[in-house]
Amino acid sequence: MLMNVRKTLINDILFYSVGFQEFSDFIADKFSSNLNTKLIIVHINLKNYYYLNKDKKFKDKIKNDCLCVVDGIGMKIGIMLGGYGVVTDLNGTDLFPLLIKKFISSGYKIFLLGADENVVQKTAKKLPEEYPGAKLSGFHNGYFNDDEEDEVIQKINNSKSDILIIGRGFPLQEQFVLKHKDNLRVSVIWNVGGLFDFLSGSKPRAPLVLRKIRLEWLYRFILEPGRMFHRNTVAAFWSLLHLTFNIKDYSR
Repeated sequence: MLMNVRKTLINDILFYSVGFQEFSDFIADKFSSNLNTKLIIVHINLKNYYYLNKDKKFKDKIKNDCLCVVDGIGMKIGIMLGGYGVVTDLNGTDLFPLLIKKFISSGYKIFLLGADENVVQKTAKKLPEEYPGAKLSGFHNGYFNDDEEDEVIQKINNSKSDILIIGRGFPLQEQFVLKHKDNLRVSVIWNVGGLFDFLSGSKPRAPLVLRKIRLEWLYRFILEPGRMFHRNTVAAFWSLLHLTFNIKDYSR
């Protein structure tokens, strides 16, 4: 279990806030504990929170079946405005180097699902180059329709992977996972959004100085204003206001 973790109940969803190293240790312990339960990790930022609260059935499934982690400076601000102090947020891009080293040291096999064919191929090629010893058991792009889902699931299962890293964007990736979680024979499913774009080098991350002062969102907005406009305005402000007034409980 996660120790020394801050838990915040927002609109009936339990959010975990924990350090990068502690969370990566938790994932490694998941395998050694021989638990039969499947772990589904979901990162929730302000944009994801907005869409999550527009679909009650989807929200209930996330609440019941997933481990939700606080992601992004916006969520931190909302929780702080709600009166619960400063929490640690956990973004997938910075978490990945720690987790991949855990996977390598333990020999776990990874399947990549998401992005377009070019990006996922680049990610699959760069992964063992940048992280020697990484066991990539297979990959598939994220552009498939409902009729092809069974074929994709079979490919994942045939690979005998331990971990599925899926980057199809929120909420598409979570909807796929929740629909097929009982048929996916992996121990951990990690929903990572656009992570493959960064791992493959297809999109640049913000300079380190901007990341340190928590302005990576602004850098991405400048690069892709059309795509980022709604999430950084309507979705962000709605989510900030909503979560600030819907924090019902807090515990350590």
